[in-house]
Amino acid sequence: MYNPNQELIFSVLKFFNEKGYKETAHMFERESKCYFNRRYFEEMVLSANWDEAEKYLSDFTQIDDNQHSTKTYFLIRRNKFLEALDRNDRAKALEIFKKDLKTFSDRSVDLYKEVVQLMTLDDIWKHDSLSKYGNLGNASRNTVLQLNWMIEMNPLFIGKLEFPSIVSQSLQCLFNQRVESGYCFDMKYFEEMMLSGNWDEAEKYISGFTKIGDNSYSNDIFLLIRKCKFLEALDRKHKSVLEFEDFESLRRNTALQLKNIIEANPLFNSKLKSPSIKSQSDLDDAESSKISKTERKDTYLNNAVGIKWQCMRLSYTEGYDISALTYTNEGDAVLLLLTNAHILWKWPGQVNAIDRPWICQPKDAFTMKNEYGGINHEVVDPYFALSTNDSYLYSASGGKVSVFNMKTLEKEDSIMPPPPAATCIAIDPDSNKVAIGMRNSTIIIYNRLSKEIEAELVGHTGRVTGLAFSKALNILVSSGADAKIFTWNVNRWKKRLKTLLLLRPTLYIDIWFHQDQRHFLLVHKYRLAIYRAYTLKCELKWTPSIRIPISFAKFSCDGQVYASFCNGDIIIFDGSTLGPLYVILGEVYMEKNRSFGHTPVIAAHPKKPYQFAVGLSNGDCYVIEKEETAFDPLKMS
Repeated sequence: MYNPNQELIFSVLKFFNEKGYKETAHMFERESKCYFNRRYFEEMVLSANWDEAEKYLSDFTQIDDNQHSTKTYFLIRRNKFLEALDRNDRAKALEIFKKDLKTFSDRSVDLYKEVVQLMTLDDIWKHDSLSKYGNLGNASRNTVLQLNWMIEMNPLFIGKLEFPSIVSQSLQCLFNQRVESGYCFDMKYFEEMMLSGNWDEAEKYISGFTKIGDNSYSNDIFLLIRKCKFLEALDRKHKSVLEFEDFESLRRNTALQLKNIIEANPLFNSKLKSPSIKSQSDLDDAESSKISKTERKDTYLNNAVGIKWQCMRLSYTEGYDISALTYTNEGDAVLLLLTNAHILWKWPGQVNAIDRPWICQPKDAFTMKNEYGGINHEVVDPYFALSTNDSYLYSASGGKVSVFNMKTLEKEDSIMPPPPAATCIAIDPDSNKVAIGMRNSTIIIYNRLSKEIEAELVGHTGRVTGLAFSKALNILVSSGADAKIFTWNVNRWKKRLKTLLLLRPTLYIDIWFHQDQRHFLLVHKYRLAIYRAYTLKCELKWTPSIRIPISFAKFSCDGQVYASFCNGDIIIFDGSTLGPLYVILGEVYMEKNRSFGHTPVIAAHPKKPYQFAVGLSNGDCYVIEKEETAFDPLKMS
């Protein structure tokens, strides 16, 4: 919800930073508790200013608030302890041990034992946990990365880690905006009143700028506001609102119409332009923080304390790139696409990380293969889609789209010969229609029974990167390398809505529907976001602070989000907040002495929470699941 007081706080913070009042700014950050300045926090850690780092942290969270807070405090005090040992100040190290670290003895026995061991060593950098760093500088930089993840995972920091772009030029502009009626129209504030159904306040606010009869635009504004107020007051037996999913959709649509009318109204020409405050990232770049000059390591967080994961490697497939991965909808098999060949691993029951599966082969003993010859392999987009009843598979590796019978594992047909090549595929769960995204930006609708093309959808200006059907809403959602999202009506194949993502265009933008069929996950190289499909309204988003690209992400069966990163790490997010729940380092599940493969793909079990499969570009595939008896730190009081 829009908060004028919070806008004022951020405007004051911007003013302090611009004038160079750094200490005042940090004091204000702590007292307001609206913004946790990670750059400042990192600098204190890197400069070994431990007491100030903990003091700054203490205004946002206490040591016993939750497991993430506990681990954050431990990391700070552990590095403070290491620094004393590194300079051979045993007396100081013992003081830190007794005063600061002893409190963790009953919270994490293993971590506390490690600290005790370090006190007995002449050279702490020979200890197993520290040998990979070699010196205090490297250890501190790694600690900064761990602290970043812990803070991002901590629900107490939600909404406090990014400096927002707010519609104000300066404190004076903000003052005028609130006090001098008619000076500056606050579009964001007006939209919030509309979206919350506060019709009387919306009309009162707009009346300070225009009246009925001023012009046709003004008349339309008041008509829309009063129409919505009237419709919501009636019994919900609505024709006027039947075109909308619910009253929330009606409000959003009306707010959008009003925004367009207000912007077109000449009475508002000089009252809408208010330069945005620069984001905190702009300020940080100008300051060129020390952490930006350090080499960030591939791994940034030890596995969550107390969590145990079972892991099974399915096979070594040297020289192959696992390009796509999925469970069957029954949850009894895992299907891999190795560039152009398929492997189906089958379990006697549900997939698990204990029982060994077997490879299913077609009758002629040849692996199911896609057409691949004569193709520029560097630009191939291997992709497949499995029908909801597990009966047939559509798959492409740059050549024709292959149609496989999953009962016999034999190829039934080949369709859509390139060019252009197919880039993504989605199967309508309630019909025989298949949507195929193409490299030339079109979407082909293919009927499996008639074997004919029903429609060709045009709208994207770059290759189509993602497709997903919603059974509940009867729509198809598409994403493209042009950073655009479209929704299409499945009955008539007409374009419904579109939105432009405020993201850098990229070849990897994918979409996956939630189980409720009303929300979808958008996966970008540097962004996860959850959208309401009917309105294309972004409701949640997450951006990694450490620029390690996201390689793949999907919803789990219980609505969480499983994301893999290009360094092999896995993060499980809470689907209701997009806050990180667990981080699993690649080194935890990958076998040693194996060449690491980048861009891992991930698939979630359709029936079992906390189980997923990971396929790497070195050909390795792993099934990973959480041990049910493991201690869960997130359930601590």
